[in-house]
Amino acid sequence: MMIELFRLNWKMRDEWFRWCLDVPQVELDAPRLDGEGSILRTLFHIIDVEQYWIRRFAYGTEHRYEYAEYADLDALHALSRRLRPFVEETVRSWTPVRDREIRVVQHEDGTASELVFGDILRWLVQHEAYHAGQLTVWSRELGFDPVPLACAWPAGDSMDAEGAG
Repeated sequence: MMIELFRLNWKMRDEWFRWCLDVPQVELDAPRLDGEGSILRTLFHIIDVEQYWIRRFAYGTEHRYEYAEYADLDALHALSRRLRPFVEETVRSWTPVRDREIRVVQHEDGTASELVFGDILRWLVQHEAYHAGQLTVWSRELGFDPVPLACAWPAGDSMDAEGAG
């Protein structure tokens, strides 16, 4: 079940990447209120946060990507595709039994935190949905239709929706 939630988010994310193809580059980079400050920075943030917390739980290590290295649409989409198998492998390992599994991770300042597997995964699902809502607001401000929420629904679902937010 957990992997299905991530797959829905990834499907929406891929649709946002396709949506970006119709938007002028200057608008993708333009400073915006709220979110992470621009459309591309928000997509980068979603990807980086996902891999960061998965890595923290699975390996107890930290890694942050630098936005400057992925500041164009093609590089950002490639990063998303490259990291997905790593994230998927960890998410697939989730089971109801592992839901409350705890890892203690050390911070550079010497403090430690407990990470709960299921809590991290649920938070990541919500985090991406939150930022997809921000992208929806910005798309409408630009006069573009947002990615429809229905694009993420499994085939054959008869529900009808016009937008993600």
